[in-house]
Amino acid sequence: MDSERPYCRGCKGPVTPVLDTNKNQLLNFYTCEPCAVSGKTSHFTHPFSYTEMFAGKGYKFIHHHPDYPKAFLDTDLALLPQSLQTASGWSPSIKASLLLHGTTGTGKTRVAWLIFNRLWLHDYPARAVWLPMRKLEASIEEGFEDHKHGKVLDFFCTVPLLAFDDLGKERLTPRLEADLFAILDERTSNLRPTIITTNYNGTTLLDRFNNKETGEAFLRRLREYYHPVHS
Repeated sequence: MDSERPYCRGCKGPVTPVLDTNKNQLLNFYTCEPCAVSGKTSHFTHPFSYTEMFAGKGYKFIHHHPDYPKAFLDTDLALLPQSLQTASGWSPSIKASLLLHGTTGTGKTRVAWLIFNRLWLHDYPARAVWLPMRKLEASIEEGFEDHKHGKVLDFFCTVPLLAFDDLGKERLTPRLEADLFAILDERTSNLRPTIITTNYNGTTLLDRFNNKETGEAFLRRLREYYHPVHS
């Protein structure tokens, strides 16, 4: 993801994401918030004030992904299991992807959001998608209905950062499990960072697959390319 990372024209550090609150769209400004506020970076003509322009257009600097759940903004790591506290600092390295698994209610999704948001901020404006499994199912169905299934699949295969939340909660039809494997296979082959949370272990996840050969191949990818964290 670093190859797509833009830098602030003032301090040369990471830019701060900007949200158009009127359209709920992310915008590209090559500045961090401190440099914009202090006047170290400018835009268009001089003299120029980011603060005045942003106020007039409804723009604002943000430090959390637009989809970040409001209930998770006050996450206290000290209240979570030690394994998840340690995992909160994870970044892609030898293994480009992360698997958070274990019983429900331990804080896997909270920690996954902390990691996802940090990686997104670091590489903004590279695309990053948080995808509850029910939305993957809906996206695949809509793709078939709109005759854009291939484009939908390509998007999930190539988006720079992807998170699957609650793997195993979806209704695994033969078509969906084939698409899910295709996405995982493409992403692992190209070392594209992916974060997965699930309440299932290897045996119970395999039991959900209609095609056991596909299920076993799916699990092999998880074992080979994902850093596992149990909570």
